[in-house]
Amino acid sequence: MRPFNGLLVSLVVLPVLATASTAAAQAWVNEKGELSLNLRSDFQTASGVYHGSELVTGTSSRFIMTSIGAEYVPVDKLSLGLTAFSNAGAYTGYQMIPNYPYPLAHGTRDDGSMHFDFTDLLFEAHYQAYDGPVTIAPLLRVQTPLHQYENLGYAAAGSGLKEASLGFELGKYGLGSDDLVLQAGYAFTFVSKYNCADGWGPSPACADGSATTKYRVNRSDVDLSLAYILSDKLTLAAGAALRITHDGFDLAEYPMLPPGDPLMTHHDPVLKQMYLAPTAVANYQLNDSLSLSGRFAIIVLGQNVSNALSFGVTLGWATNLAGGAPVAASADASADVNADTSTTTEPAQ
Repeated sequence: MRPFNGLLVSLVVLPVLATASTAAAQAWVNEKGELSLNLRSDFQTASGVYHGSELVTGTSSRFIMTSIGAEYVPVDKLSLGLTAFSNAGAYTGYQMIPNYPYPLAHGTRDDGSMHFDFTDLLFEAHYQAYDGPVTIAPLLRVQTPLHQYENLGYAAAGSGLKEASLGFELGKYGLGSDDLVLQAGYAFTFVSKYNCADGWGPSPACADGSATTKYRVNRSDVDLSLAYILSDKLTLAAGAALRITHDGFDLAEYPMLPPGDPLMTHHDPVLKQMYLAPTAVANYQLNDSLSLSGRFAIIVLGQNVSNALSFGVTLGWATNLAGGAPVAASADASADVNADTSTTTEPAQ
């Protein structure tokens, strides 16, 4: 069986997230002293938004999401990571619909131009608790905005909400072949409430913010991936990611909102989102320290999200500070889809 680095074929659907608040299959932790850095960029485009389960076109958008991250293994079986995100997004759809009383463009950045923001900071901890026939690794993630940024409209930079995730990751070598690796992950994310009275572009109609604070958009993320190690340098993987938000506003109810309702403009951070996205990843080891990965993901089923298509690349570098044999660098091979209609790390409605 060839050596396998658990970071190599992790599959994620953000984030990009692509953001980071997603379930990622990464069951194996590198050796003690391992330090890895990665620079990642994803391009995402969408032609429409699912209002409930009905796709409404003419609301096109595009985003360029970039992140820089570091991971370190201070003790055996424990990895700690820190990632900073930025987002550049543009809404290129209709501003108005003829004979429709309300504008489609509802954020300050829905003007057709590209707008850039530094967005969020993510801390992650993975512990490889069990390494038997199936490897088990619990995880903890905490994400916080770097500042108050635009979180309304199709070109919003993100949700602007604090998040904390608990979950686990599973991994298994050998499914008829030692070169096949199966991974799965689950994470439950607790999300802070959104108060439109204190948010970006507050509206007098928000009053005490109860129109949005009645929702808490906690969610579950599940992903599954199957990787094939073609050689010591090349690994290919395919999988799928599922997100289910357990509470929130449904865009199918948007036409029924009374005039002046705060949810007409402040719905993006509190949407009840669901999506299913197939993913594909290729990772190539350039040398013992550097790797390059490419990824692709597309939403094929969704509710209250954009019909996002995403592809990107990651450059990874690794070394062992403890003097052990370095593990070959593994670029983050996650295939994030930024599907949130309210975020560009998961684009806006």
